[in-house]
Amino acid sequence: MHPFIDSGRGFAFGEAIYPAGGVYGPLKDRYVTLLIIHEGKARVFSDDSETMLGPRSCGFFRNEHRLFIEYAEGRNTRVSWCEGYAGEVAEAIAMRLRSLPSRIALSQRIEALQRLGVELGAGSSSNLNLLRNALGETIFLAYFHEAQMSEQERLTPRSVLRARFYMDENYEKEITVDRLAALVGVTPQHLVSSFRKHVGVTPVRYLWQVRAARGHFLLLQTGLPISDIAYQCGYKNPFHFSRQISEQFGMSPRQVRANKGYRVASDVAEGAGDTAYGMALSGTKTILQIADGQSHEIQR
Repeated sequence: MHPFIDSGRGFAFGEAIYPAGGVYGPLKDRYVTLLIIHEGKARVFSDDSETMLGPRSCGFFRNEHRLFIEYAEGRNTRVSWCEGYAGEVAEAIAMRLRSLPSRIALSQRIEALQRLGVELGAGSSSNLNLLRNALGETIFLAYFHEAQMSEQERLTPRSVLRARFYMDENYEKEITVDRLAALVGVTPQHLVSSFRKHVGVTPVRYLWQVRAARGHFLLLQTGLPISDIAYQCGYKNPFHFSRQISEQFGMSPRQVRANKGYRVASDVAEGAGDTAYGMALSGTKTILQIADGQSHEIQR
């Protein structure tokens, strides 16, 4: 468990609807809270800070003394949350948590994790608690990741974002730095310098990474000939495609396709038998013994 959570108490998930607004709190214990507004609005008071959350947004709060939430009066608000008790943290970690954006747009990833947490219910057992806590840790990590990405995008020049988006959508076309720079309204030298600073690679290198990633996907998910995949992804010949796939993924295109990126199942690796149980019409147990692809039905 991460140090901002009291590992002895874990996480809890919940959801509620306020048809015409309302309030929650004040809570006086120390909590870490991920609050999601699916519909409506909320004003969150966490110690001395105040944060407004609108529809399809989520916020992260770690209070020391007080947490109080107001839901907009006169309107329907649907809200859900994941919370835990705040653990003792070093000042360096506390500063890092305070530096995070207090709210971001609600992503499909966070919404899906939250739905799974709520569906677990409030029951208690060793395995259920372990699963709930694993989901709780995961949803907070998802928030931290997306908040960081959101902050990076906020600080990234518009010209770089536009150039990256264009390459993501048009990787199969012939794209040069000069043409890309003209599209986003900067000089080629400025684009290369700014792109390297904010993305970590040059625009050309980024383009080849996008093409290789798309080619890898098509190798695994389609039966297209390797040469067709190469041309569809913007490569001038299959040899260049093969070299880049080998550099990025450590396998040739044929090896990627043969391996499929999956681990061999244990029944195949060990030649194990497989037995499944069902019920016969008479109510007696039916055993289906599956071996070498053949099923043998045995009545008992």
